[in-house]
Amino acid sequence: MQVKHLLVSGLLSLIVFSSCSKKDKIIDDSAAIAGTWVGKYSVLSEPYNNYYSFKIKAGGILELLDAAGQKTGEGTWEFSNANTVIFGTYTLLAPATSTFSIIANYDKAKAELDGTWGVGAKEYGGGYWYMEKSN
Repeated sequence: MQVKHLLVSGLLSLIVFSSCSKKDKIIDDSAAIAGTWVGKYSVLSEPYNNYYSFKIKAGGILELLDAAGQKTGEGTWEFSNANTVIFGTYTLLAPATSTFSIIANYDKAKAELDGTWGVGAKEYGGGYWYMEKSN
């Protein structure tokens, strides 16, 4: 009886201590962010007049899409800051060869991205952009 009581007490203690861990647990939001995103971008501080769309895929694959849904660029993306920020780089498909970088706040609850873009490895300096998840 005493051994059984000791085992039950030990098991309960283990459950309590493991549930009280102070280590942040980062959940993989790759499935939640995966899909087609549509919005607009600005050049510098001009109005948001330009169509902008990504197909974000799990595994860090980023595709730039035109208004017809055709892939016009490809690159990679990743999360940072406990999955609240996404950043990435993509290169336009041939014959164009320009490379651009992006960084954005990711609002999972509202399915929104808003951030900045830049030329080359700089994630800023080109302008601003926003997107909403369309599927």
